[in-house]
Amino acid sequence: MAARRILQVSARAFVSPVAGGSSAARSGGNPVTIFSPSPSTKLTPEFRSRLAQTCAWESVVVEPCQEDSTVSQFSFFMPSGEEVSFCAHAAIGACSFLANETAVMSADGSPPMQHSNHNEHVVTFIAAQERHKKYNALVRGREAELFMECEHYESACDKNGSTLSHFLEEIGLNEDDIDDNDAMPTFLNSSVARPKTLIPVKSVDRLHAATAPTNATKFQQMCESIDSTGLYLYDSSSTMNIECRQFPKSSGYAEDPATGIAAGALVASLHRCKMNSSGDPDDSVSTMTTILQGTAMRRPSQIKVKIDDYATSSTSTSTSNPSHSGNVKISYAGLVQFDHVKYLDETELS
Repeated sequence: MAARRILQVSARAFVSPVAGGSSAARSGGNPVTIFSPSPSTKLTPEFRSRLAQTCAWESVVVEPCQEDSTVSQFSFFMPSGEEVSFCAHAAIGACSFLANETAVMSADGSPPMQHSNHNEHVVTFIAAQERHKKYNALVRGREAELFMECEHYESACDKNGSTLSHFLEEIGLNEDDIDDNDAMPTFLNSSVARPKTLIPVKSVDRLHAATAPTNATKFQQMCESIDSTGLYLYDSSSTMNIECRQFPKSSGYAEDPATGIAAGALVASLHRCKMNSSGDPDDSVSTMTTILQGTAMRRPSQIKVKIDDYATSSTSTSTSNPSHSGNVKISYAGLVQFDHVKYLDETELS
């Protein structure tokens, strides 16, 4: 039997257009590897995991949906081979690839991204771990906009876990760097997929003064003690163009240049804070918020996030663990750059 050949596409999602064409093409955005087997090739969960372990960053396996031939199935993976429920930048990259496959393949591995912005494609997919839910993305040339309906959940960090001071010490900051505005909690877990800990920093200068954790094991244990998958620091002095940094719990790298689900969680929490302070039901719909990330890493990234609707579902005022949940319609938009295309032979995984 002939060995299976899997198309492997190297891309970067949420590339910043501000950096300029040549700079952004070389370094900006968050890397993702897209694996696309032929429609007749059936992959096992173990084989998908092995594919993911060939990568130094997140990956997505794109396959036909067995129940609906008009829909694709996306399986999202960490570089460890662990499958996760969702990864926004991987989804953005995969949707852009499906919409622009002919152009990407004709480029024969060289950067082909000069598509016409007049062409629009709608891509519908399911996530392998959430097969009951369909997602849609609108792809306009290099830009893909992903539309989601999900639960937004907030909770206070576990008081028995690592404290804010412990985390700040680990990343080279102190409490004088933190904005303690009562309108927005300074040490809050927020989630639209997986919980990220939001920490408002007073200025861009202090945000970029933070250093990535050097002891990965210790940092992972600290995050787990507060039920978090990573810290998301943001410049609280801005409202529409917000500089952010993410230090993940255990992704195989110390800092992330663009984090869709963290950006979504931040914008959802800021939006809920705005609704609470204004008391205006019209504030349930927001304007676009631009999240800038990766600047300190010299990998400039841009994520455009919009809340299309927010409906509170429950709130707990427990003094020991206050929490909140709401149903949110949210969209993410960003540019995608394709860097390289090749075929991976099954024997290369042996």
